Amino acid sequence: MEGSSSPHTSRPSSSRKREGSVESQHRSCVRVTSKPVRKVRRMARWNTTDYTVHDTDNDMLLIISNENRVQRKPRKLAGKKSNRKLNAQHSSHKNKVSLDNRRMKEAMSKSLAGQVKLTDSELEPEKTEVLDRWGQELPIEVLVHIFHYVVSSNGAVPFLCRMARVCHLWYGAAANPKLWQKVTISYCWTDSGKKLVPPIQRKIQNTLNWLRDNRFTQLREFSLCHWNNLVSYTMKTITESCPHLVSLRLTNCTGVTSDIFEALITHCRKLESLNLQHSVVDTVAVVNFLEAAGSNLKQLCVTYSSRLHNIFNAIVAGCCTELRLLEVNTEIKQTNPYFQFCIEMLQAGCPKLQVLRLLNLTWFPKACTMIVSPEVGFSELEELCLATSSFSLVTDEVLVKLLHLSSRLRTLDLRGCYRITSAGLQLLPCQDLARLFLGLYCSTTTLLLAKQGSEQMALKWKHSLQELDLTGQCYNEKDLELAMEILAGPEGNHLLRSLNLAGTKVTLDAIRVVVSSSPNLIYLNLTSCRCLPRGLKRIYRGQDEISQFVNRLLGSMEVSSSAVNVDHKGQL
Repeated sequence: MEGSSSPHTSRPSSSRKREGSVESQHRSCVRVTSKPVRKVRRMARWNTTDYTVHDTDNDMLLIISNENRVQRKPRKLAGKKSNRKLNAQHSSHKNKVSLDNRRMKEAMSKSLAGQVKLTDSELEPEKTEVLDRWGQELPIEVLVHIFHYVVSSNGAVPFLCRMARVCHLWYGAAANPKLWQKVTISYCWTDSGKKLVPPIQRKIQNTLNWLRDNRFTQLREFSLCHWNNLVSYTMKTITESCPHLVSLRLTNCTGVTSDIFEALITHCRKLESLNLQHSVVDTVAVVNFLEAAGSNLKQLCVTYSSRLHNIFNAIVAGCCTELRLLEVNTEIKQTNPYFQFCIEMLQAGCPKLQVLRLLNLTWFPKACTMIVSPEVGFSELEELCLATSSFSLVTDEVLVKLLHLSSRLRTLDLRGCYRITSAGLQLLPCQDLARLFLGLYCSTTTLLLAKQGSEQMALKWKHSLQELDLTGQCYNEKDLELAMEILAGPEGNHLLRSLNLAGTKVTLDAIRVVVSSSPNLIYLNLTSCRCLPRGLKRIYRGQDEISQFVNRLLGSMEVSSSAVNVDHKGQL
């Protein structure tokens, strides 16, 4: 009975305790509601090293560490409650680290199953803790430097957006304004052809506003591609908040209205590059922009059509006197009328032009109605590209008129210009041409092409040629053999890097001479060469493939020479 009565006697005390606890809870609740506790978000602390970062000349960071290491220790709190709090935090952190280490072991064992077997000693918690500390103690300058390499090649979006979600340290590195100087946005959250619903429109607008306020403070190059919605809102946001904008690219966009160009005139006075290729633009607005701010432009890229003829007339009239690059292209499937312009007026309107590209255009010169000095020309031109996949009207006379003062020319792209002859190339004043492209990528059965002339081109530019394209040319075997011997030279050719002889009548001996004497050759195209064996008609990329090809040629030559010697001895 005594043993059984003990539980009954203990019930009143437990009930009192519960009542007391309820009262205490009630008092605590009243106390909390009367004075609300403000939650403060604690930022992560890392053990930082006392170091100094220096930039070197070879684009590297030199990190000099001092002997004394500065470690941030947890602040000691007085009293028993503070000790309990520290012990609880330490135990929770320890459990979290052990859980992370266990998960890392499982992930590594699963990923490396059947390939590499890791022992328990190789997956010790100390080593995993070192891996954890690596991401926290890495200097932020080094992270910014690493991110800069990726951003320079792939752009800031979406790379930096993804890196910012890794940890607080990477978030701080990805937020560096220096990494957000070049941004490209395309296909934002939806397909380009679909109409945006209001919620998605608000989401895009809020994101653009946040980027404007937090990331685009030092924006210099901005590209918007394949946008059919919110183009005007986006460009208004960019132009009004980015006074340092230097380059703007609007490609394959619709809705490029006049207010965009008015904002560019008002806010972006440092704009030097404008690309409007394959975009539906207001022609009158573009002409007004060129007349107002075209004197600051150094690069201009447009797509030619019948409605954009006035834009090119404004360029020829002299609205862009500081232009260094001019590129006019057209859609491959689009059939436009013949394009005419006065060469002398273009030379007078753009005297500082260095790169001229008229891509896939069927054009011919227009008679000049004004008297132009013979000293007017493209004296600073370094690249001329007249490549086309359609009908070409460019002749030797037109080419000489374009380049009669271009002694600095380094790149000449005449692919598809079948009317150009070697005699016309000999009249050009450029003596140090590095890249020459004369390939014909169309049917040549109905064309009257020259059988000789490659030897003369090789003699003129053998000391400077780095890339040569003779695809589809009808030079005979003897002429090509002489040209390859000239390019090879008595001491070898260390400049030649690319050689395209697809569809030509080049022989095996000619190939052996030029390839064996060009150690820096990294591209060789021998497809559809009718005078070569079937096993050799292919494209060779890289020095490894070309060296194997050379060894194969030399081996076949030794076998053939030994067979000739055996036959000669047998006859004796």
